[in-house]
Amino acid sequence: MNTTALATMNHAPDVGATTPQLTLGEWKTLHRIKTAARLSIGLVWVWEGLMPKMLFPNATQFEMVRRSGWWVGSPEATLWWLGAAMVVAGLAIMSGIWERAAALVSTLAVLMLMVLVIGTNPEALHDPFGGLVKDACLFTCAALVWWWPRGNK
Repeated sequence: MNTTALATMNHAPDVGATTPQLTLGEWKTLHRIKTAARLSIGLVWVWEGLMPKMLFPNATQFEMVRRSGWWVGSPEATLWWLGAAMVVAGLAIMSGIWERAAALVSTLAVLMLMVLVIGTNPEALHDPFGGLVKDACLFTCAALVWWWPRGNK
């Protein structure tokens, strides 16, 4: 295989510099890592939608929705529908459909939710069981999915 074909396959620019080339096995391993990152993002969305919003909502969740002013009907109903939307989004992310767009949308949604949570429940910043710490992991997984080269095997 010539240098141009390898550079194209590895998505590395052919600028005359020596670049390390990955074997097919290495590509497959890295692809599994990207898939695990995508599945992790989706699982968090499903879990966060299902558990604290649909199945086991608590007064803090309802109060955050109420204080945000972003509810329709009632804070309880809005929280349930938000949870349902998060479950659907998580399943879509896990499916791999439009994965880069899903990673971008999930990152923007996490940022928006962080602002809303901190704005309506500042105690979340120091809650050891709060969700804000996991957001850094979500951003890292989303970055891995977003920056992954297209068209590899």
